[in-house]
Order: sequence, then C-alpha cells, then structure tokens
Amino acid sequence: MLHIKIEEARGLLAADANGFSDPYVKFQFEGKKYRTRTKQKTLNPKWDRAFSIAVKNSSCLDTKVTMQVFDEDLVGKNDYLGSAVFDLSNLATGKAISGWHPLKDKAGNNEIHRGQLRVRMFYEQIVGTLQQSSLKFTALSNEENTRETKAEEHQHLDVFIGTWNVGNAPPPADLSPWIPKNKYTLYVIGTQECKYKWREGYENCSEDWLATLASHFGSKYARLMYKSLGQMRIAIFCNRDYLNDFFSIETATEATGIGHVMSNKGGVAISLKYHDTSICFVNAHLAAHQHKTARRNSDVQEIINGISRILGSKKADIVVQFDHVIFMGDLNYRLDYGTQGEEKKPTKEQFDQMVLKIEEKKFDTLFSCDQLTNEMAKGRVFCGFREGKYNFPPTFKVLRQKKLAYTSERSPSWCDRILWHSLTKEWVKQISLGVASDIDTSDHKPVYSVLRLPTYYLPSLSDAKVQSIRVSLEHVKCFRLPPMNQQGLANAYLQLMADFLPENAKAQSDVVKKSLNPVFSKISDVKCCFTNPDRLRKGYLIIKICDKDVMSASTIGYTVLPMRWFMPEDGKLKRSKMFRHHIMKGGVYVGSAVIQGKISVIIEEADN
Repeated sequence: MLHIKIEEARGLLAADANGFSDPYVKFQFEGKKYRTRTKQKTLNPKWDRAFSIAVKNSSCLDTKVTMQVFDEDLVGKNDYLGSAVFDLSNLATGKAISGWHPLKDKAGNNEIHRGQLRVRMFYEQIVGTLQQSSLKFTALSNEENTRETKAEEHQHLDVFIGTWNVGNAPPPADLSPWIPKNKYTLYVIGTQECKYKWREGYENCSEDWLATLASHFGSKYARLMYKSLGQMRIAIFCNRDYLNDFFSIETATEATGIGHVMSNKGGVAISLKYHDTSICFVNAHLAAHQHKTARRNSDVQEIINGISRILGSKKADIVVQFDHVIFMGDLNYRLDYGTQGEEKKPTKEQFDQMVLKIEEKKFDTLFSCDQLTNEMAKGRVFCGFREGKYNFPPTFKVLRQKKLAYTSERSPSWCDRILWHSLTKEWVKQISLGVASDIDTSDHKPVYSVLRLPTYYLPSLSDAKVQSIRVSLEHVKCFRLPPMNQQGLANAYLQLMADFLPENAKAQSDVVKKSLNPVFSKISDVKCCFTNPDRLRKGYLIIKICDKDVMSASTIGYTVLPMRWFMPEDGKLKRSKMFRHHIMKGGVYVGSAVIQGKISVIIEEADN
C-alpha cells in the first residue's frame, strides 16, 4: 500500500488580478489520476488530503510521481502554478518522503519563485487501516518537527541592512567601506536620491546601480528582488546556496510627495518569507527640513498604510501581519538643538556648539535633541519599533569629498536610520550598527546594521492524537474608539484573521451601532482547520476593528495576539485567558483606544 499525503503549499504564484489563486494538486500513478479539492483565494492552501493506493508489489515503486499544482479557472483554462517530482524507488526500502519541496516550472527550473509543497509518502507491504496510516503520517510529521525544532534552537537569519542617500552623485567604484563581501546570507540595500549620470553601456541609472551592486557581491550572490520609486531604490541580494529558502516575494510602493502622488518622497518595500518567517523591508525618504517633524510622522503612517494594501494578506497593517518589519532610509528627522526652533539653518554659535560636541563624542547629549527619538517616546510614530544606539557622528549634512566635516547650512543630524519591529518570541539582536565615513561622494554618509532575526518553522497540520482544536473569543469590548461620523460616534465591528481559521468560517462580529465603547456579543468559537497544537502555538490572531457606514466600511485599527499566550500548558486540554491591547494603525496607537476580551483554547483528544 502506497500512502501519500498532500498537506499544504506556501508562497504560490498569484493567478488572478486580486493577487490570489484557487489552487489544487493533481498527480497520476499507474495510469490512475488523483487530485485534491480546490482551495479558494489563497497562496498558502491547506489540503491535508491523504491517498492510500493499492500496489501489486514494491517493484511498482520503481518510478517517479509528478505533483502538479494548478489554479482552477471556472471560465478559461486552468493556470499551471508549478510542480514537484518525487522518486518513489527509495520507499521500497522502508524510507519515507517527508517535508517541503520547491515547485518548479514544466522544464524543471525554479528561477521564478513558485512556492513550496509539503507532502509525506511511505510504503507498507500489508494493507493498513486508515487509523494506522494516520498514525504513521503523524510519526513522519513528528520526525520532521523534531528535526526542525532542533534546528530552530539555533535558527536565525543574519541580514545586512544598508541605507544611503546617494546625493544624486555617482557612487564610488569600491563599496567595501560600507558593504562587506561574502559574510551574510542576505543583503538589503536601500538608497535615496539615487539618480546620477550613468556610465556608458547602461541605459539608465537603475541599471548602472544594480550593476554596481552585482559587481560588488560577485557570482556567489544573486539578486533576489529589486524595486524603485523615483529616486528611491531597494535591492536584495542573496547567497545562491539559500535561494530556495525564500519565497512569497512581493513589492510595493507608496508616494508621499507633492499631492501624495509625486515620487520624490515616499517608500519602496519588499516582503518575503524565509521558511515560515515573514519579513518586510521598507526603504523610505521622508519630508525634509527642520520644521517638518509632524509631516514626517504622517509620511510614515501613509507609507505603512499604503503598502499594507499590497503586501501579504492585503487586509492588515504590515506591523501586525509580518514577523519582522525593517524600516530604513533617509528619514530626515533633525536635531532640535538649543533655540534653533523651526529655522532651516542654525546660528553660527549653535553650529559651533554642535560640532564641538561631535568632536568630543558627546553623542548622547546631542541625541537627547533628536526629533525621531522624542517623537517615538511620545507615541507619535513607530510605536513598538526599536533601534540601536548611534554611537557615531551624525551622518548629515556633510561636506562632499571630506571624510567627516559638516556644512553650516544645516544642523548636523542622524537622518539615516534603521529600525525594526518584531512579533516573534525571541528578540531581534543587533550585531552591529555603523557608518561608512570613508565614502565621501554625498552629503550623507552610508549607514549599515547587521540584524539577527529569529526564524521558525511551522509544524505539520495534523496530530493523530487530537480530534479537534477550538478557539473561542468572548467578552470583547473596545474603549475610547475615535469618532468615525458626524455624530462623533462609530458603528464598530470586528474581523478576525488567522492561519487557523477554516474556509468560509464566520470571522466577523455583529455591528455595534453608535458607540465609542462597543461590547460585542456575537463572536462564535471557531474549529481550527488543523489539529496540531504546536502549529497553533506559533500562530497569531489579528483582530481588525472596523466602522460600518451606510455605503462602505473603513478601518479603525488592528491588534495582534500571539496564540502562544493562550495555549494550554502542563498537559492540560483547556485554557482561558484575558487580554487587553492597544489598537494600532499605520505604526501608531489609535489615540488611547484599547480592546479587551477573553480567548479560550480547547483541545479535544482523539478516541484510541
């Protein structure tokens, strides 16, 4: 008996205009065709479909099986999404096939990231019952989970992050003072004002800059993705040995310039998954000048809100849906030193005092005047984000062709920044944060950081010892919601988003009309679409708070709850726990609005 289980896929290609697919898997063995059900509107389908196929003897396994993934189109031809080929010959010796496998095109290439397919296969000489096969599949899952758990204990991704306002001047031929070679799996390079006279042989500045980076990294690295908006550019280069570990790669842009349309300011973003860890990188160029602090805060919110409509689930703020968000760029926050106020140019006395403190390395004294640090402390921007200590001189505004000297036209400032936000249990560790003072072609100095990002694997869907898992959400209340209509009230309701929600599940509350402190009474409990508690432990529940208008609906904000907070412990099968959280949107708290309630997780064991 040949047992095959098609569990799930991740990072599939989008086949429709809305960025989704309706995927199914089909394969053929000994002339007979098999297929899974079609899953609707997803790039990460969960089929969990088992096939038990009678075979005459083990010699029938001397063959290969091709699993093909298609998007079902009710009108036209089904779109081919990718395939994986499995050699069954080793199954006859008692070995099994278990784990993730990259999907390739029809020619067997995987230059385009088509996602991955998770399958399990084994062969037994006697006909097994369904229960026996499910136990064997669970055993294979446990073996895979054990391997991944051991790997996960030391699992992380070291990422080099670089940001530089190029100053509209050709960069130096040697980028080594800024970007070290052959040290990290992933390099993410964000640039601003990156428009200059390109070299002969290139058609535009973008081509020239990418060629400069490719030449610097060499043949060991490949460009994973690139995106630009006006003079803002973000490029990711990956060690070729790890290319198959990255998928679900998407890009987005948001302009915040004149009329919120012009691309002289704004952000460019690339999101991806490394194994099951989701990461979003954002490169931004915010409004300039001393007096534009509030505008810069607004730019950040607009960038986050804008790219959130494009990346990932497209239904939630990137800050609550990605495990890690890395925000870099010329953020243009200045120093409010002395009595300069909103004047663009400091007085000679103020400038001389700042330069003296820089020479004396009294960076902490100057940093106490840093606009971004103070705005974050007041909760006006980047709530929940972190950044390292900038123990080096300000990176703006420096004289070109000088190692580190400042022009009195502006206050010296740390305009070039790298921040991060994380949802994982383990904290991000900043390995280094520095400045490339020797690069002198711009009025900004390049900044770099190496971040060690915690990463993880998602366990398999099923556990044969568990019949079902239920998650209930009750006693939910919101307090101090912002007014959403002319009467100063809101018609609030909740939407739930989570990996464990089944298709067509009721994931929305009732509408509570005309209240800024709504109490929600109709949130039913949900039966998870998988039965592995360890899978649920690594998931998140995103609650979207919305306002219902006569003609449409608008988003008030979000909160995200790690399910590890609510899982039963010490062998228990049920746990209930209260939560109380800020409501966020665009990387800031929505006033003093909060949401509270109780989550219960109930595990029902399978009958022996």
